[in-house]
Amino acid sequence: MEIKCPHCAAENWLENQNRCLKCGAVLRRCADCVSYDAPQENCRALQIEIEANEAQGPTPLSNSVNCQSYHPQPRQLAA
Repeated sequence: MEIKCPHCAAENWLENQNRCLKCGAVLRRCADCVSYDAPQENCRALQIEIEANEAQGPTPLSNSVNCQSYHPQPRQLAA
C-alpha cells in the first residue's frame, strides 16, 4: 500500500519501509490510524495511551513505527 509522507508528501510503499525514502520521516503515525482515538489520546488496538504530540510526530522509537495493528484511514478525495 502506498501512503503519502506526512512531512514531504512523497509516495512511499508502507509494507517494506517505515521511513520516508525522500526525507527520512517516520511514516506510521498514530494520528493517521483508524485505531487512534484522538480526543482520548488512546490506541484502541493496543489499549495504550499515546499523547497527541507523539501521535502527530512519532520518533524512531515510537509505538507506531512497527505497529502490526496499523491501518491508515482512507484518503479523502478532493472535491
